[in-house]
Amino acid sequence: MNNHAKFLLLAAALSLAGCTTQGSTDDRVARLFVAPDKFANYSCLQIEHRANGTAGRRKQLEGLMAKAGTTPDGRIVSVLAYQAEYTETAGDLSELRRTAAAKNCKPLAALQAPISSR
Repeated sequence: MNNHAKFLLLAAALSLAGCTTQGSTDDRVARLFVAPDKFANYSCLQIEHRANGTAGRRKQLEGLMAKAGTTPDGRIVSVLAYQAEYTETAGDLSELRRTAAAKNCKPLAALQAPISSR
């Protein structure tokens, strides 16, 4: 790969990294990654299990992103390796929260925490 192509790839990755730190993983954007009513057929117990697993994975991804660091190289790694799944988990948690409320499920700890953006 020539230097020009490397520069373009780096510039694109850095621009994506900049976008991800400006709140693009809020509920509205994250829900774009999730099909509406994705969990409509889930029972409250299934919602609870899925929410616990999804919240746990999101926390794990946060740790991996923090481990990658805040240097430009670390941010590129975070964006390329983790950001898509991180955003998808935010969308899943938002949809699980909406579905649990619609079904009048008991409050779930995994769904009570606000969805943080990176």
